Formats: sequence, C-alpha cells, structure tokens
Amino acid sequence: MVDYERIAMMLDKTFAWAMARTFSREEAEELTQEVLSQAVRSIGELRDEGKFEPWFWRLAYIQLKVFRRGRAKSRSYISYDVLLDTELMLEDSYDFIADEECQQLRRRIAQMSAAYRDIIVMHYYENMTCKAIAHKLKMPEGTVTYRLSMAREKLKKECSIMTETALRPTRLNITIMGDFRNENEYPPLFISDALSQNILCHAYREPKTIEQLSILTGVPAVYIEDRVGNLVKREAVIQPTKATIQTNFLIFDEITSDYGEDIIDDIISTVSDGFYDAAYRLAEETIAIGIQTAGRSVGEIMCFLSAVLLSAIVPDSMPEHLPGKFGHFPRRYDGYRWKYIGFKEGTNGGDSRVSMGAERSMNNFEHGKMAHYHFNFAPFMYRKFLFDYEIDVCQAVLQGAALNDKQAEVAAELIAKGYLEKDSGGQTVCTIPVFTKEQHDLFAKAARAVFADFLPVYAAKIKQYVDGHVKLFPKHLKEDALFNGFNIFSAMFKAIAKDWVARGKVIIPDGAVCDGFFMM
Repeated sequence: MVDYERIAMMLDKTFAWAMARTFSREEAEELTQEVLSQAVRSIGELRDEGKFEPWFWRLAYIQLKVFRRGRAKSRSYISYDVLLDTELMLEDSYDFIADEECQQLRRRIAQMSAAYRDIIVMHYYENMTCKAIAHKLKMPEGTVTYRLSMAREKLKKECSIMTETALRPTRLNITIMGDFRNENEYPPLFISDALSQNILCHAYREPKTIEQLSILTGVPAVYIEDRVGNLVKREAVIQPTKATIQTNFLIFDEITSDYGEDIIDDIISTVSDGFYDAAYRLAEETIAIGIQTAGRSVGEIMCFLSAVLLSAIVPDSMPEHLPGKFGHFPRRYDGYRWKYIGFKEGTNGGDSRVSMGAERSMNNFEHGKMAHYHFNFAPFMYRKFLFDYEIDVCQAVLQGAALNDKQAEVAAELIAKGYLEKDSGGQTVCTIPVFTKEQHDLFAKAARAVFADFLPVYAAKIKQYVDGHVKLFPKHLKEDALFNGFNIFSAMFKAIAKDWVARGKVIIPDGAVCDGFFMM
C-alpha cells in the first residue's frame, strides 16, 4: 500500500514533466495516466525502495518513447516529438555532433514547412533516394534535389544562429465591428487561442512564412500549419504569396499607441463646449417626444444620443462629414457584415483616449424587429451586448406578451444581469431606454438640424487627426485604416465625454451603461 501511495504522490510532478514534453494539455494528461498506470503494474519489480524515484523516472522515459511512437502512427505528419527519438543519419559534411546541437537540429526540422520537412525526413530518416522521394511526392526529381539542398542550407544557417524559441505569448483582445446575431458563432471565438493570437501578431506588419512563424513562436510547423488553415478559413489572414500569410485586420499595437496627444488636446479645447451645447439641446428635444428613458439622467441620455449620432446618424444621412473612406462592412463567411479589430495587450489599446466600442445586435421577433445599440467607453461601465434571443425576451416584456418557459428562464438571467428588473408591483420591466420607430425618426431629424452648424467644425478637426493616423498602419491595410476614420469620428467622443465629466458639465453615476433599444 505504501508503494501505491508513493506513486499517487508523483501525480503533480509527472503531469508537469509531461506538459514540458507534449504540445497540449490533453496529451500531457494521457501521458501522465499511462506513466502512473505502468508504475502501478511494475511496482513489484522495484528491489530497492531507496531508489524509487530513479526507477520511476526511468520507467517514465520508456513510456514517453512508447507514447511518441504511438502518436506518430496516428498522425498524418512527422512530429518533432518523434524526431527526438530517431537516430540521425546525415550523409553530408555538416558536423552536428554535440547532443545539444542534435536536439536543436531535430527541433528545427520539425519547425520547417512541409515542403522541406517531408523531403529531409524521407531522405535522412527513411533512407529514401531523391528518385524515390520524387516518385512518392509526384514531383520532378530535380525539384526534390533542389529542395533538399535548400533545406540543408537552411538547417546549417538556423542551427548556427538559433537561440531558445520558447513561445513568448502575446495576447490580443479581438472583437468585431458590424452586425451579428448568433452567440455560438461569434467570429473572434474561433481565432482567439494563444497560438493564433501570436501568429496574427507576428504576421501583422510583414508577411511571414510557416517556418518564420515556427521560429518566432517556438512551435513546430505542423501546429502552425493547422492554425493558419483555420485563420484563412475565418478570413483573418491573407496569402500575399503561396508561401506567406499576413494578418488582414487592424491591430492597435505599440506603434499606434499614444498617437497624436497634442492633436487630441487641440480638438477638445476647440469642440468640447460647442458639442455640449448641441448635445444638451438634442437630449431635451428627444426626451420631450416621449422616449422611455428607463430612469436615466439627462447626462446619460446626452452621451447615448451623441454616440448614436456619430456612429449611425451621420454615416447614414450625412456621410460627407466623415473622414477617411466610409463604406459598408464586407459580407463575411457567415453571411453577416463585419470586420475584425484587435488590441494588443501591453499597449493602451482599448484604454486610449480615442476609443469606443460600438456594438449593434438585432432580432427577428415575430412582432417586429428591434436593435440593441451598446457603446463601451469611459466613464461608462462595459456590459455585454444582447444576443437575438435575449432581445426577443426584452421585446416581449416591453409589449406585455406572455413568456413561455424558455423565455422565462432567459428573463431571469437578464434580471440577474441588470437588463430587466421587477418593479414595485412585481412586474418585469426593461431597464434600457427604448425608442419606437416614429421616435427614432424624430430623433434623427432633430439631430441633423441641431448639429448642422457644429458638424463641419468637428469633422475638420477629426480629419486632421485621421490623416496622420492612417500612416501608422501596414500598407496592405490602407483601405481599412481609411475606413477606421469613421470609427475615430465617433471614438473621439470618449475624450469629449471625459472632459465634460472632469469639468462637472455632466454627472455619470457609478455603474452606468450606455445603451438603448430602437424599434425597427
């Protein structure tokens, strides 16, 4: 019994050991289980209890070899794990003698793209001639000979200069701009794993090959190839050439961080007071038409209406004021219109003075369509946007319709999250401002009239900012950078609202959110 307890106590050490020798948590858990199971079966062979740990780790390494060979048979590619246990049979004059250099060489082979890796493995590890390789790969023998020569040169160069290539994770906050509905199909969900984020960062400003990405991340090429295939499918990268990929959306990184602070200060000093006067007048006129304010203050309503004006009313009916190049979002692989946008961790990204998250989600409820506009910027708190089925429930509550069992469950969740609440009479009510279709149209008309004289002044200042900002992005994303001028046009309001709060012109309660419903 004591021996079994000693084996059980090795669980954490064995798992940590397995994690360092596999490429996923699942593989590490499987290997750990196999090592411990084999130890239980073999414990009777231990003759000297004082040598338990040396015995255990010898058994673990034997199990590791068996595990790697089993994995190799189940995969359609050569893993770097397998190469570690294969004896090198190099026939050329390159001198790879030291054990450390041999392991480095094996790792480097695993990191090569398939075009080179397969030929190296077949020639040196499977003793195949160039003619046999050409026959198997169905390509000219001259091509095989050339690639083999190139692969040897790459190995010689890289193994002489390669330093530790352990993954240094870079984190991206990836979101989208545009329209979407399905919670389970939210596009960033499919490209937000750690390796994909690092690939996107490394291939952002310059195109990268699979091999280059493998070296930069320290991850074997076979894993890079798998992620790249998904990134292509999800339209997150483009392929400038057959051998390279490049990130196909804007990432706000250290280069774009803190751009134009002096320009922002000038914009605020020029437009803040004029913007406040127009926004206050617009809020008064809009509240007067009878919108459901959900108990929010005039200051809160002012900020929401200003955000809607800049992000929706101007683009729809006064696009001549927009800087850059405004257009419709492209239709994507899922049928909706949106763009990715990324913020690199370690830069001010979404926390910069000029940033405002803008999300719009819609439903197709049987009694009419309703849109949820949600804006995320200080001094407001972020609250997750609503999906179509949640908007359905809010609309049913607003219309006094009876809720079925499923909708009642959703309503309970929305009450817990603050979108709905129980009033003093026990009735479920909505905590979000609501505009009917007629009220929306009256608001839009008033906005165009109230801001008619102010918008040209504001637009001229934003254009000055955008002209310099566009130059900070990669050339292949120039169109997106120009399109981003539309986002800056509305995102500058964050700095303006902050100025209003700092000077006491508006008071925003703690925990306030900036959102509203529009009946369509």
